[in-house]
Amino acid sequence: MRPLFSGLLAWQVFLSPALLAWSDTPTDAPKAEARIEVERVLERGLDQERSRNWSAAMEVYRGALERWPGKVEFSRRLRLCEIHYKLHRRYADQSFRNVLLHLPREQALDLYDEVLERIQSNYVDAVPFEPLARHGLDNLEVALRDPVFVKANADRATAESVLALRETLKKFRAELHAPDRESALRIAGSSAQAAQGIGLDATPVYLEFIYGACDALDDFTSYLTPDKLEDLYAMSDGNFVGLGVELKIDSRGLRLVGVIRGGPAWDAGIKVGEWVVRVDGRSVKGLTLDEAANRLSGTEGSVVEIGVDKGDGQVRALKLIRRHVEVESVVGAKLVDVAGGIGYLQLAGFQKSSTEELDRAIAGLANQGMKVLILDLRGNPGGLLNVAVEIADRFLDGGLIVSTRGRASGQSQAYSATGRPRWRFPLYVLVDHDSASASEILAGALQDHKRGTVLGSRTYGKGSVQSIFSLRSAPAGLKLTTAKFYSPLDRPYSEQGVSPDIPIAARSAAKPAADATAPVLDPVFGDPQLDPILAAAIRTARQR
Repeated sequence: MRPLFSGLLAWQVFLSPALLAWSDTPTDAPKAEARIEVERVLERGLDQERSRNWSAAMEVYRGALERWPGKVEFSRRLRLCEIHYKLHRRYADQSFRNVLLHLPREQALDLYDEVLERIQSNYVDAVPFEPLARHGLDNLEVALRDPVFVKANADRATAESVLALRETLKKFRAELHAPDRESALRIAGSSAQAAQGIGLDATPVYLEFIYGACDALDDFTSYLTPDKLEDLYAMSDGNFVGLGVELKIDSRGLRLVGVIRGGPAWDAGIKVGEWVVRVDGRSVKGLTLDEAANRLSGTEGSVVEIGVDKGDGQVRALKLIRRHVEVESVVGAKLVDVAGGIGYLQLAGFQKSSTEELDRAIAGLANQGMKVLILDLRGNPGGLLNVAVEIADRFLDGGLIVSTRGRASGQSQAYSATGRPRWRFPLYVLVDHDSASASEILAGALQDHKRGTVLGSRTYGKGSVQSIFSLRSAPAGLKLTTAKFYSPLDRPYSEQGVSPDIPIAARSAAKPAADATAPVLDPVFGDPQLDPILAAAIRTARQR
């Protein structure tokens, strides 16, 4: 079992559309205009749904909910799209298709039982079984609307028989009563039996109940396929086999948002802001991120040919050899003010090697004359709990660093500094909305103990601990929220984050035009001329 972090975000599943409720009259012009605008946004989302572009539809609905948080229809459509999106991701996962879909019926049912038992015993809050079973029914009902699921599992079923099965599942849902684990298992079993009528095997049915149960809990609890479990362990270890790139999908292709120093892509001169448009001679347009990742991934020593576009339409072909890539936690360390002895260090994650990397980098800066340290945690999504505690201990004279509280044995802990700090430099900590989990633990501990000044914008608010369970029923895992964590002054981080001592609004990075033909400019951290938050930290350090 390995502790990780995630945010806690509860979702309510809705499957049938409902009419938007409005109280305006025909003579109320402002409300009429608002209604028209909402309808336009809804239609944009529905257009994306009709194209089965689930991720784009989700972005439309998320933006709409920021503007109109009370509009239930956007929540319903978002939840529906999320079910489709997650289904497509798992069916693009080779280990899901090749391993989990081929589990025997009895083993798949045992797997669902084991997941329910883990939730019952270890989840941070006590959870009734009824919503877990309900989400399973919802997942299966939506899956029967999706051609990807039907083609993979019931390609000979008629549209009429699929519709009849969906109506049966809706009836099960309306009559749902699941006071205990055995009842939840019976509901899944009845659904699997009903699915036999259209030639649908029990295993994909039970898998939808497994994923539905996880989706019912929070946004970061998840069932892990064999490949996802392996990737997660590799991430926490700080090494994996691949090309050393971080990608995002846009209309042009796969946009590079990260290139790991020393990896195959780095050695080939590939830069952040470029696009991968072809893999082994085939266009990546229209692929999901998981499908694209599957094309790029492979065994150590294998060769992949990619086409890279700088943004000018000129595509260069590169052959890269996949190999082990070491992920660095410290991605930048330098003196940004030599005369004032102000050093800068950017920490990108909290993995096994992070503490050692940090010590080496700070020692190097100290040898160059550093007297003040600016620690940059912007964009840092977190990582391992013990590493966050180790790093905080490097700076604190003593006292509590973080406490965790959960239901299961061993989940309620208090982590304190040893009282032997290694580094006593005046400290400034940079954060933004993407600083999460372990970043918040470190920033919050330094802030509560008045050991460092925090600058930037409020952090993400990811306030829960996650543990990784390897499952006995199948070669896969469960990432489960098992505790919540609190600052030394007992402030909850969940949904609150860390508010900076000195708030500074970051200058927005340039965004691509609607047709995504304009170059994408990512924020430049570490350059005071281009980085306003760093510049403000330097000014503050000089003044003090």
